[in-house]
Amino acid sequence: MKTRFNFPTRILFGEGVLSDLATECQALGCKRPLLVTDAGLMTTSIPEQVLDVLKQAGLKAQIFSAVSPNPDADQVDAGAKAYQAHNADGIVALGGGSPMDAGKAIQIRINHHDPLESYDDLIGGDAKITGALPPLLAMPTTAGTGSEVSRSAVITVAAAGRKVVLFSPRLMPNVAICDPALTLGLPPRITAETGMDALSHSLEAYLSKGYHPMADAIALEAIAMVSRHLPMAVAKGSDMQARTEMLMASTMGSVAFQKGLGVIHSLAHPLSSVSGVSHGLANAIMMPAALRFNAEAVPDRVIRVARALGADEATSEGAASAVESMMDRIGLPKKLSEAGVTLEQMDSLVEKAMQDGCHGSNPRECTDTDMKALFLAAM
Repeated sequence: MKTRFNFPTRILFGEGVLSDLATECQALGCKRPLLVTDAGLMTTSIPEQVLDVLKQAGLKAQIFSAVSPNPDADQVDAGAKAYQAHNADGIVALGGGSPMDAGKAIQIRINHHDPLESYDDLIGGDAKITGALPPLLAMPTTAGTGSEVSRSAVITVAAAGRKVVLFSPRLMPNVAICDPALTLGLPPRITAETGMDALSHSLEAYLSKGYHPMADAIALEAIAMVSRHLPMAVAKGSDMQARTEMLMASTMGSVAFQKGLGVIHSLAHPLSSVSGVSHGLANAIMMPAALRFNAEAVPDRVIRVARALGADEATSEGAASAVESMMDRIGLPKKLSEAGVTLEQMDSLVEKAMQDGCHGSNPRECTDTDMKALFLAAM
């Protein structure tokens, strides 16, 4: 058996590491960074804190904040134009998964000019990401996506009619600056949804096909960390220990899912693009049904997931019930119908779920009948 493992490069982690941002920029030759963020974060003091750190070191930064919760190709192109207008020499991506994904796509756009969907991993587009990429520094303000250490970005492309996954080891940020203090102001609902996103990454990575014991070990520990600390982070957002552990669990989850994801994400992606459900909530709602579905293929692994979750019983039903119990504790709806999904959207949801590449590494093969059954089980 032959396999290849890739792990993140440089991670700065801990309360106060924001102060190291300018030094890290300078080490990468970045003196005029484009700060990519979103409108929601612009209502907080965080972007100004970041600008102050850069300005005090003599760096000239420009903000680009036209990034939506589901970034699209037009926003990426606008970001690339902002980069060029500023004569930027690097990118600082600040926020949740959306600004970090947008930052990665802007990286590609600077020197790669084919339609964005041509770089889709599903069609081997990673082979086309060959030119120079500007340096990218990633600073998460949520504990969910782990995009600060991942090699992928998810962008909605109207021309393709779906979300496109851009993937290449070259998209891994040069530096991940993970300061839990930046997550203290996250509202409870966003804390809950992003925290479940982090859980979905580790859970799917552990269940996914393939040989990667290192990723498996990281995934199991991250599952346990989310189980222990997410309820407290939601209930008491000022709890620095809970915020720190959740940020680490999120980063670990992204490290783990280099092994692969699965059907949860294939179901969740169209729930965002078709039904407008946030990615973290979509993952959370689909998780129990997917656990029950996958238990047939990997029962021993689902039992270990149940134990990591602290379930009442180490069974597949125990694992699913533990997820549902956690959703109750953190105030999330457990049904798609409660999130605005309708039966009229079902055909489109199933079609796009089958087109999504994540289920290729799911431990149990998925048919369109399976996808529909899973959606209906969560309705």
